[in-house]
Amino acid sequence: MKVKSEVEQAVAVASNMQDSLSSGDTAALNDSMNRFSAHTNAAYEQTNSMLWSVAARIPYYGADITAARTAVTAMENISTQAMPALKQASAALNMSDVSVNDGTVDVSGLTKYTESLQTADNVIDDAEKDVIGAPDPHIGQLAEAMEKAQNYLHTLSGMVHDANVAVQVAPKMLGSDGSARTYLILAQTNSEIRPGGGLPGSWGVMTVSNGKVELQPFVSGGKIPWFTDPVLPLTAEERTLYTDKLGRVAVDTNFTPDFPRTGEISKAMWKAHSGQDVDGVIAIDPVFLQNMLKVSGGLTLPDGVTLDGANTAQYLLNQVYIDKSEDEQDAYFAQAAGLSFQHIMQNAKDGKAFLKAVTTSVGQGHMKVWSAHENEQKLLLNTPISGALKTEASTPEVGVFFSDLSQAKMDWYLKRSVSVKFDKVAPDGADQYTVHVKLTNMLTQDEVGQLPKYIVGPFLDGLQAGQIDTAMYIYAPAGGRLVDWKSTDGKSYDGVTMHNTLTVGVKKFVLNPGESYETTIHVELAPGVKTPLDVYQTPQVEGRTD
Repeated sequence: MKVKSEVEQAVAVASNMQDSLSSGDTAALNDSMNRFSAHTNAAYEQTNSMLWSVAARIPYYGADITAARTAVTAMENISTQAMPALKQASAALNMSDVSVNDGTVDVSGLTKYTESLQTADNVIDDAEKDVIGAPDPHIGQLAEAMEKAQNYLHTLSGMVHDANVAVQVAPKMLGSDGSARTYLILAQTNSEIRPGGGLPGSWGVMTVSNGKVELQPFVSGGKIPWFTDPVLPLTAEERTLYTDKLGRVAVDTNFTPDFPRTGEISKAMWKAHSGQDVDGVIAIDPVFLQNMLKVSGGLTLPDGVTLDGANTAQYLLNQVYIDKSEDEQDAYFAQAAGLSFQHIMQNAKDGKAFLKAVTTSVGQGHMKVWSAHENEQKLLLNTPISGALKTEASTPEVGVFFSDLSQAKMDWYLKRSVSVKFDKVAPDGADQYTVHVKLTNMLTQDEVGQLPKYIVGPFLDGLQAGQIDTAMYIYAPAGGRLVDWKSTDGKSYDGVTMHNTLTVGVKKFVLNPGESYETTIHVELAPGVKTPLDVYQTPQVEGRTD
């Protein structure tokens, strides 16, 4: 009970510490570090006593003692080795050494934190592995404390690792060494969802040198001619799941939820279309623009429409289809994306707020980055900004992805919720989780006749105006499996296949206005994996919620 109390207090203090790191409150950070060390040291002294050493040899309950000692030792290592390094790198974590001015993003000041962040990253990663690998306690109080320590370490490890990668990669990708970089920007339309986000309706090119960002005019993805053959060889799995349009059609390059693959295909497609080579691909959407316009202030487009930090997503994903004719829409999107991005870069003066908005967008899945430079991509791969499918059993993730089959713009009205919670330990010792998905067509039947066909359709035989035709893909964790699937229509998945070594269940359904579809899926992790299950899903938009 003493150890349980000290560990729980240390975790509570550490959670506050993360807030202090993010806010740059040095005084609060120092106070939190001191209190964390005090609680950790008290727990360490208790578990390092002769009594605990003897108790660890007791059959059955000795495993509980070993588990507790492992967790406390891991936290002691964080206290004595990682925390001093994090204190040195606190400016990197709260981005106070980043500036944005007149279209230039200066991150050169981050390089001095490379060594400190690498040290903290290594120590915390080792600590998390030690705690996860410890025996499962039989005593309820210890099991509860261990779970809290695991969850905290999982969060802290991700936060520090992402910061470590950013400090290593950002200066290079922004040309801080004087080199010039060129990136392809995919501006997505989430009102027609794809597994990786939305239909990539506008394509633009951004050049960067010494942090100075310059943008060329966007072009409509629909204006890029379809290719007769895929621009890169596609696997049989990709052809089965996503058809060869994945590699032939510009607006279908993110049929796959694996963004590094979208990056490779988009780069090759742009090269084949324009002759221009790029150093990487960046995907953004109207929610990203809205987050950034909160920082830079609003923008008035040539037609008098103002986009700002509150209305951008709704206007570009819904209202524009009401206000503009079909002939105007492609050019309008390209113009809005280009002008918004340019406005943001020219008017965002607060570097910290700028990067906070970027971080928020990345966390929500509204910004993804792929680098054509292998050494950079290797670092990016295990961070949220990469949008990569996780194929290592040690980092379990369930994928929940959706793709519009209607060819209308109805997904603004598609309300989605996805939840994941621990269920039980299966007979084979694998952890089992429950995944619950609910989708509702929020459009009313009365609205169907009031909205343009471009929004409600139908564009395909067999559909009626206002219906939403959707494909759902559930990816099992690496090394794990899909256990079962129960849904409101009483049917299981339509088929099961493989993609990138992962098991995938596929389900297609049509929702009438006001209709819902719910499904509950049980998934298992690979046996022996105790890391908490993460969820990777098609990015959410604000949309119609009531």
